Amino acid sequence: MTSELKAYAVNVSSKTTWIWFRLLDEDGTEGIGEATLNNRTDQVFSSLTDVALAISKCPLGLNAKLDAAASAAPGVVGRVVRSALEQAGLDREARKRARPVYELLGGHFRTEVPCYANINRGTLSRQAAEFADRAQLAIEDGYSAVKLAPFDDVTPDANDDETRRALIELGVERIAAVCHRLGSRGGINVDCHSRLHPQEVREILVRLAELGIAWFEEPISETDEALPDIAGIRRHARELGVTLAGAENAAGLSEFVPFCSARCYDVIMPDILLAGGPSEVMRIGHLAASYGQAVSLHNPCGPVMDMHSAHVAAALPQLHSLERQFRESRLYDELVERRHNFSLGGYHMADCPGLGLTVDWSHSEVRCVFEAAIDL
Repeated sequence: MTSELKAYAVNVSSKTTWIWFRLLDEDGTEGIGEATLNNRTDQVFSSLTDVALAISKCPLGLNAKLDAAASAAPGVVGRVVRSALEQAGLDREARKRARPVYELLGGHFRTEVPCYANINRGTLSRQAAEFADRAQLAIEDGYSAVKLAPFDDVTPDANDDETRRALIELGVERIAAVCHRLGSRGGINVDCHSRLHPQEVREILVRLAELGIAWFEEPISETDEALPDIAGIRRHARELGVTLAGAENAAGLSEFVPFCSARCYDVIMPDILLAGGPSEVMRIGHLAASYGQAVSLHNPCGPVMDMHSAHVAAALPQLHSLERQFRESRLYDELVERRHNFSLGGYHMADCPGLGLTVDWSHSEVRCVFEAAIDL
């Protein structure tokens, strides 16, 4: 069918620009998706002319058109654009059927989706006290766990030994401040963003377990050669009572198979943008369940992706939790209206048509930067 594709930009901060897609049919039915890709915003927008042309030239069905869209843009940009188009298509179809998006994903396993607060991006000073303050705010808002990335000053290869040790200590200080502030009131998740070396992890993990962290995420680079090391870290973490999580950057089912089969992680973290779309994440979730591993959706973007992630989370056979950005911007709640209730640190999913999210497209912060007619 011929639809109008509109792409919008919302400038949130120096780090973040949300990218939203809107499919509009002739009968007025809309569907929305998110294609936020930090540091590559211009690449996403510049790809859309070729993407729209590729879709309209493809004479085949929906999945073939989505694959054509992905092929029209390079690498991760293509995956993100494909995902956002699939999201918008799912929302549009669910609205037409007057059913929730999760019903189109195979039906829901749960109506309650537990979430944790990512306090990292909105902690601008990077001071230990600010991490602790924001963690406390998140717990007071009803979340049962928070996540921070305290080692982002550490570069995997560039630091000399003395500088590296000092920056790792700074990261531990940030974690300690959060742990001491929260006490037993909430779980503390630590994201390492692959910045540590395998030989450093054992000692660091022991120290963090003593502080009381709940999970340890992506400690080392996730190369094929590193899989045995990651599996060893998982065994050590389990001895310490810490959950090991990772694989947020894996692209599609095939890239998750090695992580699952090598039993690298207790919890895998597919991202509906980076992994290729909601349907692909559902396939990944069923793979994880076959290995007895849970899923926690990586969800670092805006409110549109947040809502799509919640629908996927409701439909997954096994779920650990859903990540949510915490107070990065007032726009997170100001620009949208949700029909699903968020309280006590989780979503309570409603039985409502489509995504259950309405965007204020007329808001001054929401700028339309692309329009095209497409056959989707």
